Amino acid sequence: MVQKRSSTTVRKKQIIDAARKLITRYGSEHVTVRRIAKETGISEGAIYKHFKSKRDVLSLLIDDVEKALLSEEGFVLTEDCRTQEALENAFINHMSHIIERRGISFQVIAEIVSFGDSKLNKKAYEVIDGYTTMIAEMLRRGVDSGTVRADVDLDAAAGLFFCLTQGLVNTWTLSQYGFDLREKYNSLWGVFRNVVLQHPR
Repeated sequence: MVQKRSSTTVRKKQIIDAARKLITRYGSEHVTVRRIAKETGISEGAIYKHFKSKRDVLSLLIDDVEKALLSEEGFVLTEDCRTQEALENAFINHMSHIIERRGISFQVIAEIVSFGDSKLNKKAYEVIDGYTTMIAEMLRRGVDSGTVRADVDLDAAAGLFFCLTQGLVNTWTLSQYGFDLREKYNSLWGVFRNVVLQHPR
């Protein structure tokens, strides 16, 4: 029984990894059971044992995005975030993680939205909401310590950060990763920092 569960977990991971590759290379319309089968070497019949439809695959892919964005690996919350340096380090570490994963989480979000399934869109919205809530909480710690301006709408600032990051990753992907994402991010972060921080550099 344990071995069977282990095998099922491995299979699901293989399928999700394949779906992630397909969605980032070609778009959500190319995430088909036939393509996943070819990518993994798993038969179409075996894939249907784990997922009833393409929507089920995409739904689990959103779960994977949520884990990446909201975990400490995705956004380093171990930082105290009560000083400008700590706050900036948290955001910089986050961007490093995005670069390492080639912006996959943000690409998947964009593709899920373009897929046009209302239930998947709702699930993606909840992930984004959790992500921006976490950013707002980081900024709130900065307000408490006097690092972030008290008159800034933190929810709006968090939403702005998400849009900034999502748009930048989309552009980076469309350019076939043709520019230095960290350099562009640093420029945009400078604008964001001057808006939200108490003592901009």
